[in-house]
Amino acid sequence: MTKKLILFLFIFATLIISGCNKRALPQSAGRRDAVILIAPEDIQTDSLKKALEQAKYYPSREEVYRVKEFPPSSFDQYKYWRNVIVVGTIGKDYVDNLLTEEAKESLSDYGGLFSEEDLWVKLQSIVVIVGRDAEKTQKLLNQYAETVYQIFRNKERERFQKVLYMDGYQKKEMEKMEELLGASFKIPYAYKISRCKGDFMTYIRKDPDRLFTLLYRREPIKDPISFRDSLFAKYFKGDSVYLNSFPFIDEKGDTSYSHLTTIDTVRFKNEWAIRVKGVWQNQKYVMGGPFVCYVFEKDGVWYFLDGHVFAPGKKKWPYLDEVDIILQTFKKGF
Repeated sequence: MTKKLILFLFIFATLIISGCNKRALPQSAGRRDAVILIAPEDIQTDSLKKALEQAKYYPSREEVYRVKEFPPSSFDQYKYWRNVIVVGTIGKDYVDNLLTEEAKESLSDYGGLFSEEDLWVKLQSIVVIVGRDAEKTQKLLNQYAETVYQIFRNKERERFQKVLYMDGYQKKEMEKMEELLGASFKIPYAYKISRCKGDFMTYIRKDPDRLFTLLYRREPIKDPISFRDSLFAKYFKGDSVYLNSFPFIDEKGDTSYSHLTTIDTVRFKNEWAIRVKGVWQNQKYVMGGPFVCYVFEKDGVWYFLDGHVFAPGKKKWPYLDEVDIILQTFKKGF
């Protein structure tokens, strides 16, 4: 049913309104980094565009999404795209036709933020921002711009995980890794063994290069960056973490500097892990790209998980998502 939506109340609870979409659907149009924004002329969408088009540095600058804005009259033309945002007020046909009566009744005094997957086509995310008048719609849009960005990023990652493991995974390779290292990942079929050095294994997927590594040791890994540098200098032709400030031009045209490496503590498979996200470089071969790694201790064993990407001329975040999804399948053997 085309009117099924999920309501995100402002207490951040969710409510499935009605319906069940079980019919066969065609696949959505548009790239994963393109967002179609349908909005009336009296709504300023700059804050939403800024959130969606935020820049990442890997180390080259790239916008996560590219937003193309169109008036409500273009809604039917673009509703089959992969990522669609509809902004409007109650009483407008193009908005009212999307919402069930239950959805309208559940709106707050300001309005509501709705999200749904595969509404008209497969691999699609729809977000609807609806206010009771133009002023309230504007406030909702400004307040929840970052939330909309997170919805698209999370849903894209979920879709990509389904596609990545659509045909299953290499169980024999997983068993081999588990036998050698006492732990493993679900290894997609597109990946091949790249390195196997006793206490660690690396798998690679080409064009562009995506690599993930699993290593274990008994001694504590106290400094993940130094540890990564020593490992990659020896086995990956001198790769190292880029630690200097990186210059970039901000939206005002001024030069600013950003530290590309971040270190935080996260929950990983019910364990506290140190997570490092940043950019690796190889000065000899003039190469570089993004990486993510996790370090944690479990049952007296220290694990080092790393995923890194080399994708010149391409957006990096989808490939970084891919290796991170694989790292999240970590499983300790019995």
